Amino acid sequence: MTDFLSGIPGPVALIAGVLVLFAESGLVIGVFLPGTGTVLVLGWLAGQGVAPVWLAAVCAASATALGCQHGFYRGRRGSLLRRELVKRLGEQRFERLVSALDSRAEVTVSVSQCFAAVRTLVPRLAARTRMTHLRFTLCNLPVAITWATTLVLLGAWSGDAYERVEAIAGLAGLPVVGIAAAVALTVWWLRRRSRLSA
Repeated sequence: MTDFLSGIPGPVALIAGVLVLFAESGLVIGVFLPGTGTVLVLGWLAGQGVAPVWLAAVCAASATALGCQHGFYRGRRGSLLRRELVKRLGEQRFERLVSALDSRAEVTVSVSQCFAAVRTLVPRLAARTRMTHLRFTLCNLPVAITWATTLVLLGAWSGDAYERVEAIAGLAGLPVVGIAAAVALTVWWLRRRSRLSA
């Protein structure tokens, strides 16, 4: 795969990366797109001399941050995502989800940047809470820049070990996601139990 990637011209790689990263963080279809892999590829190509490393980092960070801004904007206007979630969860459960997000919005917005699919959905959900656009930007922007720059540098420094680095970076978030899911299920079970016993 690396032989194929190394033949891509720098401007084409940067434009394609920007489009994928914007869509991955800003459009609902982004839940199916490879955000982490795209940033690592940009970094790897930069490490091969196809484009400057600093330019790859700027492009990746800008595209991701702008995508999140677009997602927040779409969430404020009411979107397909809200309708789909209400249809699947029901109005009451959706409102409980938004209320839970509202109580810890800053942490959720910041942490969500590091995880695929969640990075796409959280800005839209955050827009449904009392979180202001300024608060969202202050929480999201520094993490988006750090996330993109770190992955570009990892890709640039990976060299021949690119596939191994990509696999590790993709799996790094799984323990955190597992822990978060376990905590969420425990809280749900305890609340359900207390409601049934009341």
